[in-house]
Amino acid sequence: MRLLVTGGAGTLGRRLVELARRQGWDVRATWWRHPPVGRAEWVQTDIRDPESVALAVDGVDAVVHTAYRPGGADEWGTNVDGAELVARVAAPRRLIHLSSDIVFDGTQGRYREEDVPAPVNSYGRSKAEAELRVADAHPAATIVRTSLIYGTPDGPQERLAREGRRFYVDELRSPVHVDDLASALLELLAFDAPGPLHVAGADDVNRYDFAVLLGADPSAIQPAQTTPDRAPDVTLDSSQAAGLLRTRLRGVREVL
Repeated sequence: MRLLVTGGAGTLGRRLVELARRQGWDVRATWWRHPPVGRAEWVQTDIRDPESVALAVDGVDAVVHTAYRPGGADEWGTNVDGAELVARVAAPRRLIHLSSDIVFDGTQGRYREEDVPAPVNSYGRSKAEAELRVADAHPAATIVRTSLIYGTPDGPQERLAREGRRFYVDELRSPVHVDDLASALLELLAFDAPGPLHVAGADDVNRYDFAVLLGADPSAIQPAQTTPDRAPDVTLDSSQAAGLLRTRLRGVREVL
């Protein structure tokens, strides 16, 4: 069986490539700007370009779409148009599309799959629109909403903990270890699970406490309050996924 991982050079993508190969998958992975590492069939792919995506998808049995942009000039083109294109080309192959807790407005917390997205910033709006487009293009796709991903020394959360100076005490998330998330995604390829599914860590923590757990020196960082363009509590209820999976979605306090 051949698996395509888009965004294979990213934190999650790299771990997916490694784990899938160990599980016996023949792995193809895409990259765009960051040079790839690890053993796979690497394909430089612009996920906004139909021909480029068609070449990447050709001959694979399943796709895990992790590629995204967290902001910048082409946030919408990559996160929305690119995701829709990947979904259309991937059909009817098995597809898992990665989404985010930031599709919610943060007024409730412990969000379940049936809760209605209401993003408060441009990134959240792009991910919420991508969910709609992917579901329309590939109704059988599993849309996995997750949270902050940690677990690699060079990961974005680890870098922020080392270099950041102000962290929010009133923004709550459900961080997930990259190994747990990668394992869960590969396990989900065997399920017929269309629509949204929450796959995040068991513990809900604020950004300040999370930074300290990752090694930030409390005497060197400052607590801060969230701004209106940030969702204060987007913690996810992952009980549905926990009931499906053998992979245990550990809490950040247990891991760290």
